[in-house]
Amino acid sequence: MTYILSFNEVGRDHIAEVGGKGANLGELVGVGLPVPPGFCITVEAYQDFLKEAGLQGPIREVLAEMQPDDLEDVKSRSEAIQGLINQSAIPAEVERGISEAYLKLCEELEQTDLPVAVRSSATAEDLPGASFAGQQETYLNIRGVPSLLEHSRLCWASLWSHPAITYRHEQGFEHEKVFLCIVVQAMIEAEVAGILFTANPVNGDRDELLLNASWGLGEAVVSGLVTPDTITVRRSEGRILDYAVGSKEMAIHYAADGGTLEVGTSEDQRKSPALSDPEVLELAALGGKIEEHYGSPQDIEWALRKGKWYVLQSRPITTLREPSDLYIRSMFVEIFPDPLSPVFLSLIAPLFKSMLDFTFEYWGFSLPKDLPAVGVYYNQPYWNQNYIEAAFSSLSPEVREPLVSAIANPFGRHGAETKRELSLPYIRLVLNTLRFMIRFPKQMPGLIAKYRDQVAEVAEMQLEDVSDQEIIEAVRGLVLDDASPLLDYDFLMIAVIGRTYEMLGTFLEPSFGERTEELRAKLISGVTGNVTMEGNKRLWDLAMTAKASPEVSRILRGTDVHEIGAALEDLPEAAPFLEQLNVFRREYGHREIRMDILYPTWGEDPAPVYGFVRGYLDADESRSPYVQQVRLVKERSEITEEALAGIERGLVGRYLLSPIFRWVLHQTQLHTRERDTLHFELTRLFPQARRLLQELGQRWVQSGWIDRPDDVYFLSLDEMDEVAQSQIPVKDQIREARQELDTNMRRPWPYIIRGDEEIYAQTETAQGDLRGISGSPGVVSGPARVILGPDEFGKLQRGEILVAPLTNPSWTPLFAIASAVITEVGGILSHGAIVAREYGIPAVMSVPGATHSLKNGQMITVDGNRGVVLVEGVET
Repeated sequence: MTYILSFNEVGRDHIAEVGGKGANLGELVGVGLPVPPGFCITVEAYQDFLKEAGLQGPIREVLAEMQPDDLEDVKSRSEAIQGLINQSAIPAEVERGISEAYLKLCEELEQTDLPVAVRSSATAEDLPGASFAGQQETYLNIRGVPSLLEHSRLCWASLWSHPAITYRHEQGFEHEKVFLCIVVQAMIEAEVAGILFTANPVNGDRDELLLNASWGLGEAVVSGLVTPDTITVRRSEGRILDYAVGSKEMAIHYAADGGTLEVGTSEDQRKSPALSDPEVLELAALGGKIEEHYGSPQDIEWALRKGKWYVLQSRPITTLREPSDLYIRSMFVEIFPDPLSPVFLSLIAPLFKSMLDFTFEYWGFSLPKDLPAVGVYYNQPYWNQNYIEAAFSSLSPEVREPLVSAIANPFGRHGAETKRELSLPYIRLVLNTLRFMIRFPKQMPGLIAKYRDQVAEVAEMQLEDVSDQEIIEAVRGLVLDDASPLLDYDFLMIAVIGRTYEMLGTFLEPSFGERTEELRAKLISGVTGNVTMEGNKRLWDLAMTAKASPEVSRILRGTDVHEIGAALEDLPEAAPFLEQLNVFRREYGHREIRMDILYPTWGEDPAPVYGFVRGYLDADESRSPYVQQVRLVKERSEITEEALAGIERGLVGRYLLSPIFRWVLHQTQLHTRERDTLHFELTRLFPQARRLLQELGQRWVQSGWIDRPDDVYFLSLDEMDEVAQSQIPVKDQIREARQELDTNMRRPWPYIIRGDEEIYAQTETAQGDLRGISGSPGVVSGPARVILGPDEFGKLQRGEILVAPLTNPSWTPLFAIASAVITEVGGILSHGAIVAREYGIPAVMSVPGATHSLKNGQMITVDGNRGVVLVEGVET
């Protein structure tokens, strides 16, 4: 019988003889890795022990009729079996084999009573599908033959601990087919020890290694007795991503008489990293070799003593989820706050991919292959962050990561400042961005003119002369052929604004310190030609015309917005107002109520316009957009002079920094304004797309393929192609699509999706001040008013602070009523920030859960200079 096998006699094919742990250690020794020497007590030793002691029958009897889901029943049977084992003698031949192997190990290492670790190694342990980690016992610092024999029997008994019994049942292993072997290994009196995962078990990233390290023996880390250092390493780049120093409250060391003892660590040890950066990278490289040998991610226990590494065991990571792409919604929240119709999603997803790809190619980067750029979940688009990271792969991580953040979430806060490097890809990026900044403002008028002509051509189409398929192609062409060449520049504009805005801060910080944020925001306010402010002026003019007629004013104030039009048509004195309204609708009628062609535009449904005019009727002259712009232009001019006075101190400031500052300021103002113009132009296609789809819907109702004309909005363009070709009714499919959109309208949406994991926004009630991003400067106190959507616009009272999930152009007139604005998403480039600056009211953006944390009537202070909301209490 073979009761003992040394490590160099076994390998991964010997699990049946020495268990998973023993086989893995032998495998590591066989490929020359630094494993402390030792031997295995084989499965035959355990089987003969049970046979000689006559325990097989009694164990079967104890297990009979066990209730696996009854913890107390499992515990009592476990104790009975362990008692039988601990009371039984070890066969003489087995004792002799263990004793001789131990004494030989002592002789090899020239140490009497060599301290060893006695570790359980089950035949169903450390397998790719089930680790059995921690289910059986390990005993440390065991010295001498008698103690080794005693703890060997305790290891055998631990096969029948109640956690081990339960785990085997849950994993589907038969108790009588799992046997226990024992690993006896020379102890390393480690200075530092811990665990290394060769893939990140938290996020599934195979390119990240995760290390835990603490002082003394590794048992403190394995057993969770301390808060260890946690280190993340990027394998492909050979660099440390993060080193979080744990408190390492205690360490486990040898006890003089055997076993171990816990010793408190010094204050210096608690604050100091257990491993140096070079040691971390050495250990990561060692882990990489082990993973490469096994061909799968590994969970490795290691120790370090006197500069030498030791591998104590290695097993497969059994809980590692499959790698999956990271989808984030951050950017789209600002643009598309609500779930979208199937038809609009089918247009927007390829449009945004086109915009993203155009940006990467303009900068000189290759497009990622075999990766989707956009994902669709819950009727909403999500960026695939892995796609963006892959496009920037030629840049260093320090430069790449802030760029990925800026593209994925251009309207929010970013955790890292822009970095620079002298690599060819980065230099090309900078030069191409400068080329864009110089050329695009000259190109933009031509692009807009061409786009408007293309939209006009569609408007002139005689629909009775075209086929269903031609209508579908016309809708597709409006977006992907006509709008795309103009909108493709959007991300480049976002990148320019973000970078130049950051540069403004760099210029201002030395002279103005804490005032930098306030001054920077004011420097880009009141820019002439902003389409949003120009539209607000026209709405103000409409309100003033209405105000001149008491009867028109009465109807606007007291009539439901959906009935105002009919009431005014019957009123002769309303003629001047209605004539002016028609002119406004011709110019601005393409504006959206919601950013989706499912909903009518202002031209089709002027109810929002009536609501905006109603809001202006009672506004005093100081809230006029004309007055606001004059004030903002004057303030901006004064602050520009103040900023230049601070920058132009000295010759360098006057002749070098000042010209650069002026150019950067001009670029920031220009591109901030023109990005608003791009959004305005995009919506020109909405009325024509709706006209085309409504024609198609009416045809298909007559053909019996759908029930209602607006059912076509619940088909993607590809699905419309199929209907046009097959001419088969799709009524059930549309009912399901309507139900899905309705469900998704009422459910919360995750910010992040990775595989099966979904991460949602936090909505805890505020217990103190809230922090966000400064969107518009100023400080105002007042009662909060939570407005969740257009249906609630009428609830906002003058002087209240608007608290909203986000805002888009349809919210603009509320800024004439609100004293300040808070939104849950967005940043300096978002709609709410831009309009708040134009109205000269404070705004704090990107305050997570604000609509849940703040209550109506609650007194708060909005500090737009610092990006802070001070919570004071509830108004009485």
